[in-house]
Amino acid sequence: MKLKGIIFTIISATLFGCAPAIVQKIYSYGATPETTTFFRNFFAIPITLGILFLQKTRIYATKKQLFSVAMISCFGLACATLTLISAYPFIGTSMATTLHFLYPVFVALICFFCFKEKLGKFKIFALILAIIGILFFFQKGKNSNNISLGIFLSVVSGLANAYYMVGLDKFNIREIPSMVLTFFISSFASIGLLLFGLCTNRIHFNLPYQAYFFMFLNSILIAFVAISLLQMGIKYLNATMAAMLSLFEPVTSNLIGICFMGEEMTIKKLIGSIIILTSAMIIILLDNQPAQVKKVEKKS
Repeated sequence: MKLKGIIFTIISATLFGCAPAIVQKIYSYGATPETTTFFRNFFAIPITLGILFLQKTRIYATKKQLFSVAMISCFGLACATLTLISAYPFIGTSMATTLHFLYPVFVALICFFCFKEKLGKFKIFALILAIIGILFFFQKGKNSNNISLGIFLSVVSGLANAYYMVGLDKFNIREIPSMVLTFFISSFASIGLLLFGLCTNRIHFNLPYQAYFFMFLNSILIAFVAISLLQMGIKYLNATMAAMLSLFEPVTSNLIGICFMGEEMTIKKLIGSIIILTSAMIIILLDNQPAQVKKVEKKS
């Protein structure tokens, strides 16, 4: 059973790591980050509805729960995905994904400041490590402004994902069945992204069919296959072990970026990546160590 959990989690993390390559393919057909993020959530709605219909599951939540879901959907998951893929053109998929993995550190900080959870010396050490790791990504030169913007967007994506994960854990939505919750999250994220895209004129519908095919593929692989495998991995292992194995995601993203997308990995960036992933691992290992770590829901 444990071997099954390891295999499921590694495959899930690998799929998440491959997602940036699919996104770059979507970009090549003229899609914007807003378009890509919107359709990733939008395509999930009818599929989720179909599954709920087959399962004969009642779609219900209280007004308070719906408000909580709307908040974490728009300002958590949607914002995290949008800012992450917006960072790709500036710093590449490998750097952006690595910086996104600051989210375990941000989760610890949010729980400390907002929920008065203890922030021990090792978590403080991990925070300092994360800050040092970020500094390794900055560089001087004619493209330094773009690099700084890409770093900023990636860090914001990590912060937004942390808010999403804390919301899943701390808000009043635990009683909602997982598939129903997925339906509500996809729906609210789609509405928020549609309104944002229309106001900014950044959602484009006049795209070739190839773009829609890859956006549908991105939605299926991430919104269903990868997240389902992660949940099964947590079932056979535990959330701490699954979270550690999820670090295969930035590793996969780095390898794909370097080997197939022509991205450069300098010694400086490599050191920064190792430092950031080390800080994330420290937080994961220390998170609720005496008890089982709470169930982890994935974003990106």
